[in-house]
Amino acid sequence: MACIKPRRLAAALLLAGTFSQAFCFDAPVAFVADFGCAPEGLPGWNSTPARRAVPAFGISGYMRSDAPEEWVLSAAGEWGNPHYRVAFLYGYYALDSLFRESGASLEASFSRWFLVAGLGFGGITQWVPGDDAWLRYRLKFGLSAQFRSFTFAAWWSAFTDELREYPRAGVFWGASRAFTAYLGTDMQTVTVGTSLRFAWGSIETSYGFPGFALTFGLSFGLSGYEVGARHGTGGSLPAYNGFWASKSFKK
Repeated sequence: MACIKPRRLAAALLLAGTFSQAFCFDAPVAFVADFGCAPEGLPGWNSTPARRAVPAFGISGYMRSDAPEEWVLSAAGEWGNPHYRVAFLYGYYALDSLFRESGASLEASFSRWFLVAGLGFGGITQWVPGDDAWLRYRLKFGLSAQFRSFTFAAWWSAFTDELREYPRAGVFWGASRAFTAYLGTDMQTVTVGTSLRFAWGSIETSYGFPGFALTFGLSFGLSGYEVGARHGTGGSLPAYNGFWASKSFKK
């Protein structure tokens, strides 16, 4: 951190306390306010499939303790090289004793010059305990373009039997190895975030509007291993808590 001047560091800390988002592990469930427009990172429910490969593996879990109780556990991984990326995401979701969901998805992306194109496909089994079960399929398509330290991303995802999800778009700014920021929208809300990275880990927060939705995350890392926790509050849904752990591998 010696390269960051005290005034700039103080300003970045103040900004990170107001806006941000963890980029190391996108959330594996729709109710978490992740906005995955980063050019790299393990896959999540809301993230773009058009990403460059940084081989890694991670696990995560999120929950709400308010009635009815919700929780999800997941695992994700990716591998590839500068020209292609292959990734997977598996998640198990429970809504109290009312509903269950178990599903896996695969993503593939291809890079050429400053452009990245990606797609994803997954099968999700949903059921009511002791009653009916059904299978659904989910698609993702995305494009991203890099210009200097900026990444412009647009992607769309939806279930094949209910094409109602809105497209997403975002701009990611990799200002330095220590500071990144983004602005994204799902055509209904706008999310602004930053991530401030130190030698020991990172501080992440995000802010969504209209309304007020704030997410705060803290992580610690060493030798490619990283663990973190996150708390989100506000918006149209109750607060949630989450954790994640990941291991990055050298290319």
